[in-house]
Amino acid sequence: MRRISLTSGLCVALLLLTACKDEQTKVAEAAAKSIASARMLGPDDLQVLSMDRTVGLEVVGDSVHVFLPNSVIHVPATHIQNVKYADNRLRFDIEGIGMKVFEVGDGREGAVFNQADALRFVTVVLRRQMEMETR
Repeated sequence: MRRISLTSGLCVALLLLTACKDEQTKVAEAAAKSIASARMLGPDDLQVLSMDRTVGLEVVGDSVHVFLPNSVIHVPATHIQNVKYADNRLRFDIEGIGMKVFEVGDGREGAVFNQADALRFVTVVLRRQMEMETR
């Protein structure tokens, strides 16, 4: 009887170790996949967050990435139009999608950005557009 308990205990321990290994493998694979798909910011790239950290903006290479609470938009920098910063709000249109991002009628809605971050975003986007057009 004691031998059966010992054998059962070893089997359970082996199953638990195998299950842990499978879980560790899943975690490692997910991390590797995340790293492989991650964008690396270059020396002239930009990443900014809204003051409440609900909206993220990136300019990576020739692309602009807009991270909203329920979606992500990826477009070439040349598709960003009417980019401006006023009343603590960053506003721009996206060509081809037909949407106004952060365009607010009464000035009380939309994402609020730190002035320095917003102005850097405007500058970097306009610079990338100019570089792309001169190529």
